[in-house]
Amino acid sequence: MGLFNKFSTQDDQTVASEEAVVDDSDMQSEGKKFPVIALKNTVIYPYTVVPVFFEDEASLAALEKARKSGGMIAAFTLKEHKRKEAASILNEDPTLIDSNMSEDDAQSKDQAAADSSELQPSDVYGIGTVCAIHRVMPVSGRKGAMVVLQGNEKVQVESMWREKKFMHAVVSPVIEESRDNKEIKALMKNALNSAQKIIQNTPYLPQELQIALEDLSDPLKFVYLLATLVRFDASEKQMILEESDVEEKLKKTAAILSRELEQIELGGKIVSNVKKEFGKMSREAFLRQQLKEIQRELGEESETEREANEYRKKLEDAGFDEDAYKEVSREIDRLESMHPQSSEYQVVRTYLDWVFDIPWTIEDRKEAKIDDVEKVLDAKHYGLKEAKDRIIEYLAVRKLNKSHKGPILCFVGPPGVGKTSLGMAIAESLGRGFVRMSLGGVRDEAEIRGHRRTYVGAMPGRIMQGIRRAGKKDPIFMLDEIDKVGNDYRGDPSSALLEVLDPEQNSKFRDHYLDLEYDLSGVLFICTANVLDTIQGPLRDRMEIIEISGYTEQEKIKIAEEHLWPRVLERHGLTKTLVKLKDEVLPLIIDGYTREAGVRQLERELSTIARKSAYLFVRGDQKSISIGKDRVKEFLGPKKVYKEVSRRTAVPGVVTGLAYTSVGGDILFIEASKMPGSKKFSVTGSLGDVMKESAHTALSLVRSRAEDFNIDNNAFKHTDIHLHVPAGAIPKDGPSAGIAMTTAIASLLMGKKVKNDLAMTGEITLSGLVLPIGGVKEKVLAAKRAGIKTVILPDRNKNDVEKLEKEQVDGLDFVYVETIDQVLKEALQ
Repeated sequence: MGLFNKFSTQDDQTVASEEAVVDDSDMQSEGKKFPVIALKNTVIYPYTVVPVFFEDEASLAALEKARKSGGMIAAFTLKEHKRKEAASILNEDPTLIDSNMSEDDAQSKDQAAADSSELQPSDVYGIGTVCAIHRVMPVSGRKGAMVVLQGNEKVQVESMWREKKFMHAVVSPVIEESRDNKEIKALMKNALNSAQKIIQNTPYLPQELQIALEDLSDPLKFVYLLATLVRFDASEKQMILEESDVEEKLKKTAAILSRELEQIELGGKIVSNVKKEFGKMSREAFLRQQLKEIQRELGEESETEREANEYRKKLEDAGFDEDAYKEVSREIDRLESMHPQSSEYQVVRTYLDWVFDIPWTIEDRKEAKIDDVEKVLDAKHYGLKEAKDRIIEYLAVRKLNKSHKGPILCFVGPPGVGKTSLGMAIAESLGRGFVRMSLGGVRDEAEIRGHRRTYVGAMPGRIMQGIRRAGKKDPIFMLDEIDKVGNDYRGDPSSALLEVLDPEQNSKFRDHYLDLEYDLSGVLFICTANVLDTIQGPLRDRMEIIEISGYTEQEKIKIAEEHLWPRVLERHGLTKTLVKLKDEVLPLIIDGYTREAGVRQLERELSTIARKSAYLFVRGDQKSISIGKDRVKEFLGPKKVYKEVSRRTAVPGVVTGLAYTSVGGDILFIEASKMPGSKKFSVTGSLGDVMKESAHTALSLVRSRAEDFNIDNNAFKHTDIHLHVPAGAIPKDGPSAGIAMTTAIASLLMGKKVKNDLAMTGEITLSGLVLPIGGVKEKVLAAKRAGIKTVILPDRNKNDVEKLEKEQVDGLDFVYVETIDQVLKEALQ
């Protein structure tokens, strides 16, 4: 059998490999005494040649004794606990070989003899191998010698003891028989296949070993050579040595070889994948660097350099302040250092596109003449004098002071009165860009301030988006439906608007996405709302409130003639010569088909007339149409709105009140009824807490003043009173129905009717005083629409009536009261 091994020499040259031949004739060691060496991490098998490094004095002494007494030495392997102990002393892992060691150093370390000066016989296994000392070679620069041992026979310890510095043992041979059958041949073939693959994938094993293994026919020698070649745990090697049956040896060796092969293949696959990926990355980096060098030699720019230089050019022309300039410049530098295919590259590029798309210095500097502005506003809207005057005043101040900050105007009024279209008309009259942002249902603070760039899909808030769409830094910015902003777990948009709508703070507005200060002080913000109650107090305090009330019948007629009807005809492809409206048509539609503060429903009814007229023209039935009362009834159907005040107040206990709602002013019927009972009082009609308290206050007032009102005191003892406010499905609240509730209860108990052309509004106290209320203008217009002749108001609201236009109060008589006695005197028949 031949086995090739390499050993280090003193001059660091390689000694020629030679063939070690084992003679099987003289292998009987029964009863003989041998010096003993203990092996740390290996097992020496019969028929094999193994190098062992002898370093400690005890091992060298045993070696010297063996050479003098016949050149034979007994090799036993340390038990597992002693191997771990020896490894911990030397700070080594007994199962690992240092990857930085040379092949020879690793081999000698793995097969070194243990220091036997302190070992006891119980520290080694009882089965070992008697070995012939084949060669002894000194090691350059180190104490000790490299000894080539040749395994002769497997032995078992009869007795072992320590003598002088090292151990001696009397051993007896363990006879092993080789067999040859089909099973053993199959096992040898299987093990050979695994061994060949291991040799091919293991750099430190020479390829000639495959030939040596193929030439071996003796299964015992075959298995011992395999166990020597493959590096695995010493306890597993000892198990193979101790196994007496050659077939079992082959089975265990084959199993260990399969495991080792699987680990080697897995490790090779991992290394291959890592090398492949690393090679790909290195190749890309190398090629990219080459490309940069080539482009530099040709005087060309790379893609990232070209884009970065374009952004730097924009940066110089953008007009940023110092802080913004530094921040944007830093982002451009980041972009230049990134790979164009990385996701972060696209994020930074999108950010820079947003930054440079927003106007930082561009303003509408052209001067608008006041006369021209007035003409445009009058042409677009009828009435609305207060709102138009405020815009003219702003323009006049801006002419005198160019740095005047834009005011925060809030148009408050019912739907359909032209709040949004007025904002558009203002932008047109001033010649500035117009941006409209609807806030209805907005619940996320990020809608206003934007998302931070750490979020996927982040973008600026709608304020900065609107500025970008306008293309100027001082547009007219309309925040529509500001009273309908909501809030939830995502934040409170109303609070985010506090900075935007504060002229003292919005010059340094900071969007979360851009994270740069932006000056919004030149923007003219116009907000719209139906009611003020739902607007946050601090936010309402930052705005200048301009109330836009509903229209009177005469105003609606004017609006329909000058704006609505021409627009409807144009939308439907008609002209005034084709469809003519008689004078009585508009008052009929306004009075019989609409009940609103604005003119939206009026425009819908006019659109219905235009559609039906267009149908007749298309059919060819008529060439022109004159719309009169009959045509209105034909096109629109029967009247939809009736004045029912006189019918509803025909019995005692019913009063007409006046209310101010989100859709404008309206009349409110309050009904009281009594029945036999036990002094119970119930209130219905979807009333809020304030209105319920007003009802109880009204009852207590009537009961406390029963004698003054000529009401029998016994009327309350056996009577239940029910107060109802139709329509029951509509929520209602507020204190202004106090005098109406008191009058309804008093009318019921006194048996007197309330005048059918009279309406009232005012808050009542427990002592009978009438307190002032809000929304006077809307309530007065609602009374006029309902055909009311007399309106009872608190005395302290007299100034509010005096501010109204003449046409708004024509046909109405106002009675100003301070106490409930004056109310009852005027209201009851």
